[in-house]
Amino acid sequence: MSIQNVLDGICAYFGGIYDPIQRLYTTSPVPGVGVVGRSWPKRDDHAEFFNNMPPGTRTGSRITVFIPRQSEFRESFGGEHGGMKRVLYRVQLCCYLRSRTRHAEDAQDDMYALRDALVEHLRLDRTLGGAVFQAGEAIEGMGAAAGVAFEYGQPETKAELTKGFLLMTFGVVEFVFA
Repeated sequence: MSIQNVLDGICAYFGGIYDPIQRLYTTSPVPGVGVVGRSWPKRDDHAEFFNNMPPGTRTGSRITVFIPRQSEFRESFGGEHGGMKRVLYRVQLCCYLRSRTRHAEDAQDDMYALRDALVEHLRLDRTLGGAVFQAGEAIEGMGAAAGVAFEYGQPETKAELTKGFLLMTFGVVEFVFA
């Protein structure tokens, strides 16, 4: 399986159906997620953060899925010249939040609620909808990327709009015949 297939599968799992015109996954099953993208946007579109959300929704997000690292190792299941390769990916969900809450503390609470919703969705299916063999588990060879880790950005408020950042990092393993 190619890295592009893995990336597409992860984006579809967290973002839903792909819209080729917008080049985004626009029907996320995760509450609070407006769109999911395979790369960073050229333009900042505030409406994307609230895609498919009811009018008046106070906080929305845009997620960019990024794979900064990949490695592979031979697993000798089939003798000296047979077997499989175990391909490891480090995956980052870069979650950008926009909030119209009256208080920045409420926006931060919404960021934690998004974190909880992402974890809950990850736990529903360790294969991420069949995209990979296993995700978010303790994976030998992943070092610090084994399991699931989070980093939080300090919310910033300007002109009554609060922006926040959440980074979710997890390991993914795939097996290929090689």
